[in-house]
Amino acid sequence: MIPRLFLLAVIALFAGEARAQSTAPPPDAPLKRNGQQIFVENCSRCHGPDGSSNTFIGHRWHIPDLRSEPVQKLSIEQRITIITHGKNNMPAHEKRLTADEIKLVEGYVRELGKPASPATR
Repeated sequence: MIPRLFLLAVIALFAGEARAQSTAPPPDAPLKRNGQQIFVENCSRCHGPDGSSNTFIGHRWHIPDLRSEPVQKLSIEQRITIITHGKNNMPAHEKRLTADEIKLVEGYVRELGKPASPATR
């Protein structure tokens, strides 16, 4: 016969595992980050948090304002290519970011070019 204490320990162990599994995301689920978070973590040092490029590096390397018409007129594919492979002094991000993360950053850059709504001014 199984000792009662051992049985209680096994039940407690499985109960704890069930609780942990119910609150933890599936192991294959990617951590969700949005384009703004990725931009701030990887791009704001040069481009500034608002995309203005009003930073020491931005001024030194004459980095364009991401909200400007020339940048905003680029196609989605052109911006993705620049983020992925770099351009001039901008480093490539293909080894730092996944293709999905690069798409999220590009989408955020596109949003930077849109006029602010009256509620956010």
